[in-house]
Amino acid sequence: MLTWTLWCGSLFLLCLYFLWSRRRFYLLTRKLPGPLGYPILGMAHMLMNKEADILNGFGRLQDEYGPIIFSWLGPIPFLLVSDPQVVQDIFTSPHCVNKGIIYKAVDDGVGTGLFSMHDPRWSLHRKLLNPAFAHKVLLSFLPIFNRETALLLDELKTLQDDGEKNLVPVLQSFTLGIATQTTMGSDVKSQENLMSKSLLDQYQCILENMTDMCFSPWLNSRFVRQLLGRESHYSQAKTEVRQFTKKLIEKHLSENQKETIDKNIFLNLAADCLRRGVFSWKNVADESNSIVFGAFETTSNAIYYALMLLAMFPNCQERAFEEIKILFPNTGDFEVTYADTQQMVYLDMILNESMRVIPPVPVVSRQTSQDLKLSNGVVIPRGVQIAIDIYHIHRSKEIWGSEAETFNPDHFLPHNIQDKHPYAFIPFTKGIRNCIGWRYALISTKVTLAKLLRNYRFRTSFPFEDLCFVEDIAIKLKTVPLLELQKRI
Repeated sequence: MLTWTLWCGSLFLLCLYFLWSRRRFYLLTRKLPGPLGYPILGMAHMLMNKEADILNGFGRLQDEYGPIIFSWLGPIPFLLVSDPQVVQDIFTSPHCVNKGIIYKAVDDGVGTGLFSMHDPRWSLHRKLLNPAFAHKVLLSFLPIFNRETALLLDELKTLQDDGEKNLVPVLQSFTLGIATQTTMGSDVKSQENLMSKSLLDQYQCILENMTDMCFSPWLNSRFVRQLLGRESHYSQAKTEVRQFTKKLIEKHLSENQKETIDKNIFLNLAADCLRRGVFSWKNVADESNSIVFGAFETTSNAIYYALMLLAMFPNCQERAFEEIKILFPNTGDFEVTYADTQQMVYLDMILNESMRVIPPVPVVSRQTSQDLKLSNGVVIPRGVQIAIDIYHIHRSKEIWGSEAETFNPDHFLPHNIQDKHPYAFIPFTKGIRNCIGWRYALISTKVTLAKLLRNYRFRTSFPFEDLCFVEDIAIKLKTVPLLELQKRI
């Protein structure tokens, strides 16, 4: 009897401590709306798996409760935000630099690099690696962008006037080749695993598993993955990708023992940090994995989605073609300079509108390391997980008007964009922890689109209205529209 009494008393005290320790979070329920969810689970059932239609679920929540929602993911306090001013408060705060806990899956998949690393280590790495993406360095990549796009044009000749095709694998191979040259100093197109597409398959396997682990946290356990029969392929994929990156690093280090031509190339900077004892070998490998993965995956998506949308909206495609034709009167290959990219005003509007309608990363996560006072006066306590819903910010009719959910590059005409909140369009996020490679992505994408649109007209039978987006680390389509290439003259 005494044992039973002690056990009940201990449980009661534990419950009191649990409620006391979370009293500050419950105060938020008086200030911010949101669903209570289920007992114990909260609203975690929405994130159980990627088939749960999370993006639409977030949209329904915001329709009901507004652009700032507080709830619980099991025992974890959770904030969902689609208000640009609150997003600015979060992205510019030194207390919200750390990524959310869901990014543990990224650590497992590609290693702990700039994408998921916590402060203060992140601040050090970012400062050391920033020079690799300086303007003068990006300009030095233009010959690579031009040369590789010329090779892409040759490859596409076999597909022209041959019906609708899936160009995603072609573009992924293309952008991976560029990424390894510009960041790792190695041309890998002739490697057997890239030519056979097996390396791209392994990258996709890792991405799919990371996404599943984000939405099903129990899959972060290797033991659970083994029980479900998912560990073998995932582990093999990680091994092949990391061996690929390791060979690139070792090759580069062996060939560049002395002072390099450009010390600001990414791998040169990382290798210098290794020699000075600032980075470990694991730091170099993890940062290299992260930067290559980020550079090729998001860039290939940006190119494909822009082409897809232009195929669905041919009037916009013809307007872009006329702008490019003035700069480059003849078909075939041509050199695109940085000055040329600055003159492609309408193409710039198209690319921005494409990333508005289909943001490269639809939802990003942060967590508060200290109490954060928002500009509306609400204090967000330390330890809150925050999801910034970029997808619905970009599609808000209150911000972008009645055509917010369709593709219209005129959204980025100067008189239409000048009064928008600076955080109403954040395809690469903003603030303290913005994407280190955003300028790289824009320049390489514009060079590629200019050459492709000058040489080909893109068509598709897939209607815009049937596009179905799937929440992922990088946004995906449930069904990828096929594209037909018709040769321009």
